[in-house]
Amino acid sequence: MALVGWSHESSPFHPGEQAVQARVGVRDKVEAIGRQVVRGYMPDQHREFFAQLPFVVLGAVDADGQPWATLLVGDPGFARSPEPRTLRLDARPVTDDPLATALQAGAPVGLLGIELETRRRNRMNGTVADTDARGISVAVTQSFGNCPQYIQKREYRRVEPDAIPAPPESATVLDEAALARIAAADTFFIATHFAEAGVDTGRDGADVSHRGGKPGFVRVDDNTLVWPDFVGNFHFNTLGNLQANPRAGLLFPDFDSGDLLYLAGRGEIVWDGDELRAFAGAERLVRFRVERVLRLRGRLPLRWALQETSPILAGTGDWQAVDEAVALMQLADRYRPLRVLQRVRESGTITSFHLQPADGLGVVPYQPGQFLPIRIDVPGLGLLTRTYSLSQAADGQTYRISVKREGRVSRHLHDALQAGDLLDAQAPRGQFVLDAASTRPVILLSGGVGITPMLAMLDTLAPASGERHRARSVWFVHAARNGREHAFGAMLRERAAQHAKLRVHVRYSQPDEADRLGHDYDSAGRIDADLLRSLLPLDDYDVYLCGPDGFMRQTYWALRGLGIAKHRIHYEFFGQGEPLEADAAAAVPAPTVAQPVRFERSDRSTEWNPGQTLLEAAEASGLSPAYSCRAGLCGSCSTPLRSGEVCYPNPPAYTPREGEALICCAMPVSPVVLAL
Repeated sequence: MALVGWSHESSPFHPGEQAVQARVGVRDKVEAIGRQVVRGYMPDQHREFFAQLPFVVLGAVDADGQPWATLLVGDPGFARSPEPRTLRLDARPVTDDPLATALQAGAPVGLLGIELETRRRNRMNGTVADTDARGISVAVTQSFGNCPQYIQKREYRRVEPDAIPAPPESATVLDEAALARIAAADTFFIATHFAEAGVDTGRDGADVSHRGGKPGFVRVDDNTLVWPDFVGNFHFNTLGNLQANPRAGLLFPDFDSGDLLYLAGRGEIVWDGDELRAFAGAERLVRFRVERVLRLRGRLPLRWALQETSPILAGTGDWQAVDEAVALMQLADRYRPLRVLQRVRESGTITSFHLQPADGLGVVPYQPGQFLPIRIDVPGLGLLTRTYSLSQAADGQTYRISVKREGRVSRHLHDALQAGDLLDAQAPRGQFVLDAASTRPVILLSGGVGITPMLAMLDTLAPASGERHRARSVWFVHAARNGREHAFGAMLRERAAQHAKLRVHVRYSQPDEADRLGHDYDSAGRIDADLLRSLLPLDDYDVYLCGPDGFMRQTYWALRGLGIAKHRIHYEFFGQGEPLEADAAAAVPAPTVAQPVRFERSDRSTEWNPGQTLLEAAEASGLSPAYSCRAGLCGSCSTPLRSGEVCYPNPPAYTPREGEALICCAMPVSPVVLAL
């Protein structure tokens, strides 16, 4: 039989899945991949795989339209595929299972074949074609493979279940035993459902998926569960169903006792918030409100022994760390003491400082590309503030800034700051950040010390721990004057050797005699369109750009000349700079009429004069508001706006929170009251 990929004219993904794919920016690429990997039949590998399993996971809906997940168990061979469009299951749900009477002809089902001892899994969706006393036959509508991420390795053994099973336990709330089971779980299964009224596309019906994490990755609070959604295959089968139909069913199997804990309720996707930002590895959260609870004790004739947790989970967070991080976020605008753990000379002009909180509290999580606002007492100059990019991805323990010796504060750091010394810092901030959810290939373009935020991005895209599953292609192009000023060169070469999808090109503008072409650097000159054209295949890139002003402008327009869209190029200046390409819609004229300004906390009033910023008006009134960059970059000066309206003639890079004003560049267009 000459079978190919998805044969329908319509997409293999229904509108709910498409909506989630579009929201995270992967719609077009996943559509193309989906048409190759999603099939309307079972390939031979999947047919052979299902035939060797002792159980499968099944999702379906009951007579009330409530999805449930369950396990069907049998001797290997109980699941068999007589031909590519049929899967026969010689098994039935256990007695009292919520799907015991639901598997009738025409019922939509989702199937997950999962082999815990090898971490292999394959998916199949279809409808019940026939049913008898021994089991069911399923007509295949979709079949595709799944990656092994987040699956805990377990070996199984068979047991004889009790001849007289314990009676089912039903409730509408979680009891202490259920709370404890969920809190200890490292695995559960979720069933969801989607249907397009009156449309037969082969893509609707029931679905069942695996979810895995560190023990305790599901937070349970009374009757509400929350869990992280980690990066996956970007099909978004579960989230797409929840987007369209929030009803879902969870199954928590007890691998030691054979108990089955079923939950029915409604789920919702959490797209933003402090908890999400603080949970390492989470792309989203899912919140589930329990409406029904069913426990069947000891019903499974299988028991499992844990052999190994999924190694990929080492890079994910936990709820205790999230709680600590969220508490620290409340201190984001407060200067806290950091102690220098070590200093490392990276080049003739750049030194790295490894910093750790000295107040007994943890570090605030941050995104790759953000910077650290610091404050330090410089002899003869007093307290001065600066911002320095964080040059490594968040590790939950320390910060690293890599500083070029070029100004009063940086010279003091280079000459005086030693291990054990203290400086003050606010929480990391900044909106020049890596879009970690994107699947587009990435170009990291840096000049000189502009390499620093790129290093944190590189740690995320191509970590030192080795290849990532579904790694993105990365081109790291860096410009330096020569080897004496080139920082992190050896590290870049080592990282490129580790990652097949990482390509590094270093260009020196003024190489020394000691610099070796092909070893220390790859070409001489400045980064220009000809170089980029020679390095980069035609593709839809996410570009990140940082370096000196002249380098930024030349490189930006080289990229634009190569056809890279403006909205795909993200950049950050080290200091105040005009936009590389003006956005006429964002600019507003500066106010020309004086306005009264009142400072609430200090109970002072003044008159703002045209040409001033609100920060300058506050300082002229004898106040000392917090600030750092004075350029709209860092957000340190963001202040609650009690009343009135402000504008930004020079649009800031940092977007203040709703109800706040960035006073270093804000001007009033009406009488205003600030919480200063």
